[in-house]
Amino acid sequence: MKKRNILTFFLLLLLLASGASFLSACGNQREKQSETSVKKKTTNSSKKKKKVSNITTVADKLKKSSKKQLVYSPLGDSLSVGLFADSKASRFTTLFTDDIKKATGKDVSEKGMSVVGKTASNFGVYQVNNIVSQDPDIVTVEFGTNDAAGGATATALNSYETSMNQIVDTLQQKTHAQIILMTSWSPKDGKNVEADKQFDQVVYKIAKQKNLPVVDLSTIWEHNDNVTGPAGKTISDFSDYLTRDNFHPNQLGHDKIAELLNKQLTREGTYER
Repeated sequence: MKKRNILTFFLLLLLLASGASFLSACGNQREKQSETSVKKKTTNSSKKKKKVSNITTVADKLKKSSKKQLVYSPLGDSLSVGLFADSKASRFTTLFTDDIKKATGKDVSEKGMSVVGKTASNFGVYQVNNIVSQDPDIVTVEFGTNDAAGGATATALNSYETSMNQIVDTLQQKTHAQIILMTSWSPKDGKNVEADKQFDQVVYKIAKQKNLPVVDLSTIWEHNDNVTGPAGKTISDFSDYLTRDNFHPNQLGHDKIAELLNKQLTREGTYER
């Protein structure tokens, strides 16, 4: 009888010891699972933070250039020539050159290729390699105003899209330049406003496909009648083009164009309509 009691006692002790080990193992397993969950959350949080920190602006990218002097190369028509600012020194391209200097802390040289009355198809595609030869760090592509002058026919729109794609593709393949696309210009009640809007949609389409920022000039002229004219004043720097008209941007118009471009220097990501 005593032997049976002793044996029963030892069996109880063994069962108690086994239960304690099992509970301890379960506890350890839960702790490990908790630690793993915390690590995953921490890792995911770190990844999210890294993604945010990787967002850079055009100005940030230009600052990282090893070049001491940057090159800005506007490609366009009469707007980029400067008609009709008060002077060449106050046209939007030159104002934007100064803004790039301030945003990057680097010297900036303004070069580019722009001619009055030209289009993407009869000028841009033929001059883009001259832009490439300038080794630009930033390029503005400003067409559409003259392209839309003949109306928004399917042929004209297709030609414009093909030419703009060729210009952008060449710049992306042959340069390291930051590229900013610009839409068309018109007076508030201009005769080509409806056509301009359709050509502008082509610009947005290309910008979205190629992940490029857009400066929308219609936000300046569509509701403002004081950004053009008054006609009749002779501007000495642009006297070859007769007198100021009621179509091209006046000094206020050029100031506002430069302001929109300057915003793109520090804007994160791209602009999509």
